[in-house]
Amino acid sequence: MSVVSPTVFALADCEVVDAASESIALAGHSPLTALTAVRVLPHRRWVFRAQWAGQAVFAKVFLGEQAQKYAARDAQGAGWLAQANIATPALLWQGQTENQRACVLIYAAIDSALDAGSGYRTLAPAARLHLLKQLVVALAAQHAAGLIQTDLHLKNFLLADDQVWSIDGDGIQRKTLHKRQAYRQLAELISKINVLDQHAWVASLLVTYEQARGWPATLAATTLLTWAKQMKVQEVARYVSHKIFRTCSDVTWQQTSHSAQAISTAGGLHVTDVPALEVAMHVGTILKAGNTSTVTHTQFQDQSVVIKRYNIKHWLHALSRAWRPSRAAASWRNAHRLQYYGMLTPSPLLMFEQRYGGMRGRAYFVSAFSPWPDALTFFAQCTDGSLRDQAIHQLVTLCYQWYLLKLSHGDLKASNLQVTDQGQIMVIDLDSMQQHRRSQMAVRAHAKDIRRLLQNWKADTSLYNALVKSFSLIYQDHTPLKLAGISI
Repeated sequence: MSVVSPTVFALADCEVVDAASESIALAGHSPLTALTAVRVLPHRRWVFRAQWAGQAVFAKVFLGEQAQKYAARDAQGAGWLAQANIATPALLWQGQTENQRACVLIYAAIDSALDAGSGYRTLAPAARLHLLKQLVVALAAQHAAGLIQTDLHLKNFLLADDQVWSIDGDGIQRKTLHKRQAYRQLAELISKINVLDQHAWVASLLVTYEQARGWPATLAATTLLTWAKQMKVQEVARYVSHKIFRTCSDVTWQQTSHSAQAISTAGGLHVTDVPALEVAMHVGTILKAGNTSTVTHTQFQDQSVVIKRYNIKHWLHALSRAWRPSRAAASWRNAHRLQYYGMLTPSPLLMFEQRYGGMRGRAYFVSAFSPWPDALTFFAQCTDGSLRDQAIHQLVTLCYQWYLLKLSHGDLKASNLQVTDQGQIMVIDLDSMQQHRRSQMAVRAHAKDIRRLLQNWKADTSLYNALVKSFSLIYQDHTPLKLAGISI
């Protein structure tokens, strides 16, 4: 489950925190002090790093009508892990706050621990593979003990001193898995990693699991990879098609008969009417003034943002757009899609649609402003050869990830790609992006993207040839390259 960044909330937002002392009074025991929020599900659960009885701890504070149920389930799962001799932080105390408004579980803090999700993102490739093998061994130990995680993700594990610790007892259940069910849980774990790593390491991770279970090799690595990719697509689809268009931990959804808006809880923007957006656009710098859209860089509610307004050209155009999801909604969806996959795009802050009953009118998409140069400017001005090579590698690698994920951008002009000072690629203008279901359509769309990308530098023979060479080296499957007209 996605969670709101704790920085969005002050400690006072938690109903049981004493704002003056920044502490939580516990029934029959010394208080929790030195609180730092590390995970927040508003009105349901807070996780704090804290001090308690002279030691460092993590405290889970459960709120709401079902607080007692969830606290008991979390404690039970932690107990099952401990009984199975699986490394898990010790449960030190279980009880209620002094005012009886929340249930609290206090767990021992593991010194210098890093959650596996953060470790995976920051470690070098060899260290990442070592970490993943450790997670697979931990998963195998859970399965061998008759335990499964119903909400399996990397953050359910901690890494400290080269040891993996299992956490989050709430998702632990007792269940004896058949082989196929066990393999599918392994696929679920693998689905949480980058698609390039899935392809590179699935066979090794499968061998690691089978050795940990003492099983002979019975499953093809290609089958496991197919399952993992399907699970990821389904997970992302649930998130971008449903979750971000309703109120959840990441988004606030507001709808009236005249408008609908999705607001990022991390961004904090809010719109009451169209004039507020129009005033902000009027005082900003116009980046694009087209018939179908107008793009402006401006200050809005004390933030540097880009507002893209999708224009209605005439009454026939209005009629054709009235019943379809707006292009602003497509941009909102695809920005979250890229972020979910770990790809760079300016943070989506707000999506606003005018509504007339059930019909849509003019729509707006607001994102954080990205200061980086577009790819055309970057390559024209870059004098650092190693940075240039890094940017080429990152650009082609990004395209290969899209190919593996059946994603197409739809308009790969150089102006829709920005390059950071580290040579990473930031993608903008996402209203035409699609994730295809059918492989044949995905390959054709991807080949079209490659042709459009290379067209940007047809006149620059050196850069064009460097890109073509990079495509031929990075792509394991040359089918889309041949379809794009690249001679290998």
